[in-house]
Amino acid sequence: MTPFLRMGAHVVAVLIVWQLLSAGAQEKDTPELLCGQGLSDCHMTKVSFRDAPPDPYGSLNITHFQLNATHCHLVCEPCLQIKISLQVGADFEKQSPDGSGDDSDEEAIVKVCLSLPGSIDICRAIRFKPTYRSASSKYELLLIEKVDFEAPVVVTADSKETQIVKNITFPAPKEVCPLNLFQELHVPRFHVNDTESSVRLQLQNIPPTQEKVYWVMEWDGVSGQPLMWPTGESETVIPSYLIAPCLCFLAWFDSKNTKGKYCPFTKKTDALRRMQHNMSVTMVESPLRIGETGLSWNVTSPCKVQAEVQLCKKDMAGGQCEEVTGSKQQLKTTGWTATHRVHWQTGEFLLQPHPQLCVQVKSEWMVSFSEPQCPFETHRERWILSLLVGFILICLAILGVYLIQGVLKGYVWRWLKDDDVKGAVGGGHVMLLYPPDDDKRLPELLCHLGSSLQALGFTVSLDLWSQGELSVLGPVPWLHSRLDRLKRQGGKVVLVLTQTTWTRAEEWGARSCENNEENVRGAEGDSALSRHVDVFGASLSCILADYLQGRAGERFMLVQFESLPPAPPGGYRPLPRLFCGLHLYSLPSQSLGFLTELAGSKQIASASARRKRAGGLRMASRVFAKKLSGFTAGTNVLHLAGVSPGCVGREEEDSGETLLLEPNLITPPSSPDTVVGKMDWV
Repeated sequence: MTPFLRMGAHVVAVLIVWQLLSAGAQEKDTPELLCGQGLSDCHMTKVSFRDAPPDPYGSLNITHFQLNATHCHLVCEPCLQIKISLQVGADFEKQSPDGSGDDSDEEAIVKVCLSLPGSIDICRAIRFKPTYRSASSKYELLLIEKVDFEAPVVVTADSKETQIVKNITFPAPKEVCPLNLFQELHVPRFHVNDTESSVRLQLQNIPPTQEKVYWVMEWDGVSGQPLMWPTGESETVIPSYLIAPCLCFLAWFDSKNTKGKYCPFTKKTDALRRMQHNMSVTMVESPLRIGETGLSWNVTSPCKVQAEVQLCKKDMAGGQCEEVTGSKQQLKTTGWTATHRVHWQTGEFLLQPHPQLCVQVKSEWMVSFSEPQCPFETHRERWILSLLVGFILICLAILGVYLIQGVLKGYVWRWLKDDDVKGAVGGGHVMLLYPPDDDKRLPELLCHLGSSLQALGFTVSLDLWSQGELSVLGPVPWLHSRLDRLKRQGGKVVLVLTQTTWTRAEEWGARSCENNEENVRGAEGDSALSRHVDVFGASLSCILADYLQGRAGERFMLVQFESLPPAPPGGYRPLPRLFCGLHLYSLPSQSLGFLTELAGSKQIASASARRKRAGGLRMASRVFAKKLSGFTAGTNVLHLAGVSPGCVGREEEDSGETLLLEPNLITPPSSPDTVVGKMDWV
């Protein structure tokens, strides 16, 4: 059953191959080998003319072969088809008296040689395997070799038991090739590479003898100037304005009179689009044949196309152009007159000129009419339109200059004042601390506060930005490493006052009161830190240590956000005792005092330097407050009623700033040159 299935598949394949070959349309370069029905694993090797194929030959012998002269590919090239017929030899019949065989892996070999005048003989050993064998089985091979026109060829075919020799003289090209391919053999062949930006004309069959090639462009019978193809060049660029559906290229060799014609743009959409820009229509006032005056129109086009021309009336605003009823005229392909590179037609309208009267044209491929041409439009209307356009351009120019001036002014202002701002407030280190809180807004506020301080020239430490280092060192070592940096560089530790901060400080103070002052010092790294292993908990011990050493407020300060007031648990009451001596600022309204304390006190001798520093601080406070105000919303401030004046400083009112905290509550000094005094516990 298997041999018959294979036989069917091979029959279909062979039929397709024969059909292609009969049309002269081989797709591969010679030599080419095709297996017929019942053969597989066909391949060939080049051998010497004198060498015999190696044994074993196999059990298949050549019965006859047929020679057929044809052309290869889609061009006129001479190809010789050698169709070899095979049959099982006598040895196989002796070995199998019943005349049957199975699918054997036996390989058979035949040898084919071609002898051409003036060249070395070509011999090929063809190897293949029969997929089934029987005494009545017949097989076929097809070998295709490229030869020369009008050349005698001797073909010899050898198998184990037979040798056959045949002669053929290959015919002339006219007898082998179709008419179109035969003509192309004697004329230059072109190929067009058409892109959006350029059109390149490529010469494909450049003569090896450097024969001159001439070519010319033609539009529906209107020819341009004949040109000689540049020697040694393979392509040339065609200007896009010359492209049209009727454009053809004529080319010929200098020694031959036959011309090849190549029309690559016929009915091409892109060529139609390009031709639309080359169609034009004009209209003038002219005397008519009947003795009156009217309107004469003229349409030019690269190609002879069917078209329409019509009059339209343009509105006063210069927008839509409505068709004049009954004015449409048809242009037929037979009515064109040829001139240099264009065709033209003329006609008349029996109407008098009018400033609003325009003319339009549309070819058979165009979707809409062309832009209206209005030759009688008055100069006054054109002057008004020009004046209006000029006025608009002047307004746009003034607006642009104003915008550019504002942008440049801002850049120059920032450039001139940036050094003053950073010189007044920059250089210090700020460490932001807050306890873990359930309020999702707090981390975002802290990050924005830190970024705003960095923009002013401070260096900022925030545990949110140092999670990797914090996880490696731990809260206490990380805190002390930042405090050491603060000691070297100068600056402050800023604690954000929230409800959680309030609660944590009161709990920590209550536990500390249970021990005496000595035990509190000894338990600084044991009891408190063991219960609060975060950075904020570790900082409370440092605050207490500063207070006991008489340095309250030297390293630490408090800040609250006006958009996130720290409502204390159980209603309003004084700050936790642990925070006594720490200055508290409300942001963004007390930005000047906040930045003044962060910048620290500096010994400045000259009055001009002090004024410059004060001005830089005020400018920095305005920028800082603007950034915080744009980020936060609301101005709710917690007024800490009952807070002892000994726990906080007192602030003088800032010039140009509104302070939302009451002056008798939380008012650290705002003047850049005022040093905050340390207040005793009351």
